[in-house]
Amino acid sequence: MADSFDLASGRKLWDAGPITAHVLVIRSQNDFWSRPEDVTTLAQDLRQAASVRTVTIPGATHYVHLDRPERGRSRFIAEVTRTLAQPADVKPFD
Repeated sequence: MADSFDLASGRKLWDAGPITAHVLVIRSQNDFWSRPEDVTTLAQDLRQAASVRTVTIPGATHYVHLDRPERGRSRFIAEVTRTLAQPADVKPFD
Protein backbone atom coordinates (compact mmCIF):
# COMPACT_ATOMS: atom_id res chain seq x y z
CA MET A 1 0.00 0.00 0.00
CA ALA A 2 2.91 2.32 0.70
CA ASP A 3 4.21 1.83 -2.85
CA SER A 4 0.77 2.59 -4.27
CA PHE A 5 0.59 5.79 -2.23
CA ASP A 6 4.07 6.86 -3.30
CA LEU A 7 3.32 6.19 -6.97
CA ALA A 8 0.04 8.11 -6.79
CA SER A 9 1.95 10.98 -5.21
CA GLY A 10 4.44 11.09 -8.08
CA ARG A 11 7.37 9.44 -6.27
CA LYS A 12 9.45 7.09 -8.41
CA LEU A 13 10.27 3.71 -6.91
CA TRP A 14 13.34 3.17 -9.10
CA ASP A 15 15.53 5.03 -11.61
CA ALA A 16 15.30 3.93 -15.26
CA GLY A 17 18.15 6.24 -16.26
CA PRO A 18 20.99 3.67 -16.13
CA ILE A 19 19.23 1.16 -18.45
CA THR A 20 21.15 0.79 -21.73
CA ALA A 21 19.27 -2.10 -23.39
CA HIS A 22 16.53 -1.91 -26.02
CA VAL A 23 13.27 -1.39 -24.12
CA LEU A 24 9.69 -2.32 -24.98
CA VAL A 25 7.01 -0.69 -22.83
CA ILE A 26 3.56 -2.24 -23.20
CA ARG A 27 0.50 -0.69 -21.62
CA SER A 28 -3.05 -1.97 -21.79
CA GLN A 29 -5.63 0.71 -22.59
CA ASN A 30 -7.93 -0.31 -19.75
CA ASP A 31 -5.21 -0.99 -17.19
CA PHE A 32 -6.41 0.10 -13.75
CA TRP A 33 -2.83 0.32 -12.44
CA SER A 34 -0.87 2.29 -15.02
CA ARG A 35 -1.73 5.59 -16.63
CA PRO A 36 -0.76 6.92 -20.07
CA GLU A 37 1.45 9.54 -18.39
CA ASP A 38 3.36 6.75 -16.64
CA VAL A 39 4.46 5.44 -20.05
CA THR A 40 5.50 8.92 -21.17
CA THR A 41 7.49 9.52 -17.98
CA LEU A 42 9.18 6.12 -18.19
CA ALA A 43 10.12 6.65 -21.84
CA GLN A 44 11.65 10.03 -20.97
CA ASP A 45 13.58 8.52 -18.06
CA LEU A 46 15.09 5.84 -20.34
CA ARG A 47 17.56 8.41 -21.71
CA GLN A 48 20.46 5.93 -21.99
CA ALA A 49 18.45 3.07 -23.50
CA ALA A 50 19.57 1.82 -26.91
CA SER A 51 15.95 2.31 -28.04
CA VAL A 52 12.52 2.71 -26.50
CA ARG A 53 9.35 1.48 -28.16
CA THR A 54 5.97 1.99 -26.52
CA VAL A 55 2.81 0.09 -27.40
CA THR A 56 -0.72 0.55 -26.10
CA ILE A 57 -3.01 -2.42 -26.60
CA PRO A 58 -6.57 -1.19 -27.22
CA GLY A 59 -9.28 -2.60 -24.97
CA ALA A 60 -6.84 -4.72 -22.96
CA THR A 61 -6.69 -4.83 -19.16
CA HIS A 62 -3.93 -5.10 -16.56
CA TYR A 63 -4.12 -8.88 -16.96
CA VAL A 64 -3.64 -8.91 -20.75
CA HIS A 65 -0.96 -11.60 -20.47
CA LEU A 66 -3.56 -13.94 -18.94
CA ASP A 67 -6.54 -12.90 -21.03
CA ARG A 68 -8.10 -14.39 -24.14
CA PRO A 69 -6.33 -13.88 -27.48
CA GLU A 70 -9.08 -11.60 -28.82
CA ARG A 71 -8.87 -9.43 -25.69
CA GLY A 72 -5.27 -8.42 -26.39
CA ARG A 73 -3.21 -11.44 -25.40
CA SER A 74 -2.30 -12.24 -29.03
CA ARG A 75 -1.11 -8.66 -29.59
CA PHE A 76 0.85 -8.75 -26.32
CA ILE A 77 2.63 -11.97 -27.30
CA ALA A 78 3.27 -10.70 -30.83
CA GLU A 79 4.88 -7.48 -29.54
CA VAL A 80 7.10 -9.32 -27.07
CA THR A 81 8.09 -11.94 -29.65
CA ARG A 82 8.83 -9.25 -32.24
CA THR A 83 11.09 -7.44 -29.80
CA LEU A 84 12.92 -10.56 -28.61
CA ALA A 85 13.49 -11.75 -32.19
CA GLN A 86 15.34 -8.57 -33.02
CA PRO A 87 19.14 -8.87 -32.84
CA ALA A 88 20.52 -6.77 -29.98
CA ASP A 89 22.97 -4.89 -32.21
CA VAL A 90 20.41 -3.89 -34.84
CA LYS A 91 18.49 -0.62 -34.79
CA PRO A 92 14.91 -1.48 -33.76
CA PHE A 93 12.06 -1.22 -36.20
CA ASP A 94 9.29 1.25 -35.59
